[in-house]
Amino acid sequence: MDMIRIDNFRLTDRNKANGNVIFNFEGEEAWADFIFYLQANDCLSIRLGRHDSRLNTADIEEFIRQNLQALKKQVQPDVERLRRERRERIMAGQD
Repeated sequence: MDMIRIDNFRLTDRNKANGNVIFNFEGEEAWADFIFYLQANDCLSIRLGRHDSRLNTADIEEFIRQNLQALKKQVQPDVERLRRERRERIMAGQD
């Protein structure tokens, strides 16, 4: 199972973000919702949310365990960007 990309990365709570992780599954794209637990601009842990029924839950959880550090590094710039955008909206009185 190969990860292709992370789509729709978004803050869903003060210290939580979600993203749709797209995998190559038997030549087709399949998705899994990953939940990223945050502290400040750091990702502390990642859990599996809902996912495409074609994907095996245990396989995705094993993928997260094996790639945890790489996934954290990959989303770091997005976390920083989303936090910055949120601060800017608050400062502008839009949130």
